[in-house]
Amino acid sequence: MNARESAGIALGALRANKLRSLLTLLGVIIGVSSVIAVMSVVQGLDHYVSTQLVQAGSDVFNVDKVGLEFDFTKIAERSRRRDLTPDDAAAIARSAPHVQAAVAERDATAPVRRGARGLTGVTVRGVEPGYLEVNDLPLARGRPIGETDQRTRAAVCVIGSDVARELFGALDPIGRDVRLGGLTLTVVGVGTRRGASFGASQDAYALVALAVFERMYGRSASVTIGVRSRAPGVFQQAEDETRTLLRARRHVSPGAKDDFEIVTPEMYLSLWRNLSGAIFIVIVGVSLISLLVGGIVIMNIMLVSVTERTREIGIRKALGARRRDILMQFLIEAATLSAAGGVVGVALGVGAGVLIGLLTPLPMYVSPLSVGLGLGTATLVGLFFGAYPATRAARQDPIDALRYE
Repeated sequence: MNARESAGIALGALRANKLRSLLTLLGVIIGVSSVIAVMSVVQGLDHYVSTQLVQAGSDVFNVDKVGLEFDFTKIAERSRRRDLTPDDAAAIARSAPHVQAAVAERDATAPVRRGARGLTGVTVRGVEPGYLEVNDLPLARGRPIGETDQRTRAAVCVIGSDVARELFGALDPIGRDVRLGGLTLTVVGVGTRRGASFGASQDAYALVALAVFERMYGRSASVTIGVRSRAPGVFQQAEDETRTLLRARRHVSPGAKDDFEIVTPEMYLSLWRNLSGAIFIVIVGVSLISLLVGGIVIMNIMLVSVTERTREIGIRKALGARRRDILMQFLIEAATLSAAGGVVGVALGVGAGVLIGLLTPLPMYVSPLSVGLGLGTATLVGLFFGAYPATRAARQDPIDALRYE
């Protein structure tokens, strides 16, 4: 009997006992579908995070008081540090040879209105000239916040595309007024549409000159400094120069820790890798338990099959079948059973991934690697757990097998 015939027998057994087959392969199906769905989410998020970091600029870093920290005790401790100021940003831009631009910014959230139309939850950001250059935020039309706007505290703003659509509809916003934080501001620019990030709009913002922002919200708060190096190749030098300049300006003694934090794109990427790695390990562990249970069930069903077909085994041996022929027959049947569960699991996993992508803001990516891994794992489970029943069948004595009732 060749491999094709053995696989046919296995598939025939699946068709003949549909409910038993479903219960037999349920563990494999759950395990494989879980792995596919989780890998689709993780790979989709990996691709999204990498793309976002590239768009933000691999040669851009930020400086603030707190940094990338999630420990509330450390956050409270760092919040008591001395504030960073626009003068610090100016010193970096002026004195760091490998820095192309450094700008200070602050942000808040406020409603924006135009007549009867309004939009809540808009990010209001006070920026210095050069902000768009540092943050790669191109304009669809109009002009950015300029030096004159900052110096004269001009009542002008640049708005995101969502704000423009909600407040102005088909009208051109340039030159028209909006009401923001108690001030009437004239729109001078509209940002290029960037879309949503995890379901949150990236285009619901309004940029004003930092001097105007301070008039609206006061000056007693620290700024965040965005820094762009002259080229990706001198990123480290720009970071070192920024650290040295700030330590000198803030009179940090040699050997003492920085009293500010530098946040780089690699730090975000490393944080995501650690988080996604932990999620993946937990889910894969649960999936492996499902595969283990499924494998044990397959082994039990194969043992039952060996017992039911004892006379068949005896007849085959009497007609000249060797031990390895019987062994291969039952191994192929076990692998086919498990692979069938793997196919169903892959289909369910891909379907779950597509559904998650449609119903949630999570980006999805189903890679051929995850599909191949799911099918390969299922087949290996069948081979591993089918080895004992196959060996038991191959070792049966043909005389005893022919006598079996």
